[in-house]
Amino acid sequence: MQVAGSKRLPFFLLLVACYLLLSPTASAQSLPKPAGRVNDFANVIDPAVEAEIDRRLDQVEQQTSSEIAVATVESLAGMSVEEYANRLFKEWGVGQAKQDNGVLILVAPNEREMRIEVGYGLEGVLPDGLAGQVIRDNFTPRFRDGDYSGGIRDGLDRIATIVERQQVLTPEELAKFNQSSGDDFPIWLLIPFFGVFVTIGFGMVGIGLRTKTGFPLLFGSFFGGMPLVMSLAFLGRLSLMTLLPWSLAMFVVGYRLGGRKSWRDAFRDSGGRGSGGSSSGWTMGNTSSGSSSGSSSSSSSFGGGSSGGGGASGRW
Repeated sequence: MQVAGSKRLPFFLLLVACYLLLSPTASAQSLPKPAGRVNDFANVIDPAVEAEIDRRLDQVEQQTSSEIAVATVESLAGMSVEEYANRLFKEWGVGQAKQDNGVLILVAPNEREMRIEVGYGLEGVLPDGLAGQVIRDNFTPRFRDGDYSGGIRDGLDRIATIVERQQVLTPEELAKFNQSSGDDFPIWLLIPFFGVFVTIGFGMVGIGLRTKTGFPLLFGSFFGGMPLVMSLAFLGRLSLMTLLPWSLAMFVVGYRLGGRKSWRDAFRDSGGRGSGGSSSGWTMGNTSSGSSSGSSSSSSSFGGGSSGGGGASGRW
């Protein structure tokens, strides 16, 4: 009875992992296509202001080659404003591909949230703290009064000025802006979120390697490896100092568990029950997995730039 219970435990972990991976929040969402620099899908910008903003953004692109895009949406489709902005930025490819000098302004009036998503190449010019200050000083005060046209116009004008200057902030200036962004989301909370995936994934990798079983090895590499790479991109040194050592520790734990007969029998495909899964060759295991594929596309109206998740969010 004890062995049977031990056999069921790995499969319970697999079910939990599959549920997290395939949950609606992780599924692909249909994103709108850009019609230009200004995309007022929520119909909150006056036509005259929209034309004024478009001319201003065109001026910035002509002077610096940087691309600034605006999108107002009726709904975030169940995603956080950070996730939606990051996906939309990548889908549209805002900024030049080799310079990653794009900025996306996302405004969701119904959710009363917004996000400034910044490409890699402009993170030194428009760091998170400064982006948060622009949101608090220029965007959200007018948004609270229902003046979306004025807020977007004023906020974009300040961002355009910052991008035009191309002035990289000093460490002292960065510290000043970061201290003033106390109402931003504490990024360290992402560590336990990514940690769940890393724990399960790298534990599976260790088990798969020790038991010579292909499925947990492949599944764990994807389920734990992808979040680890994402955390390194989003969190940088913080992830390097926490999640990377943790992933190695979970690999060791999984490797040791895989040495136990009950776990080895649970994962290996033992043709004869009496053999106890003692075959020394590699096998895919006694669990089959499905494959999923996703596709992404970028509009030709932007230069194909990318973002590493830099920027700031706000609400009103």
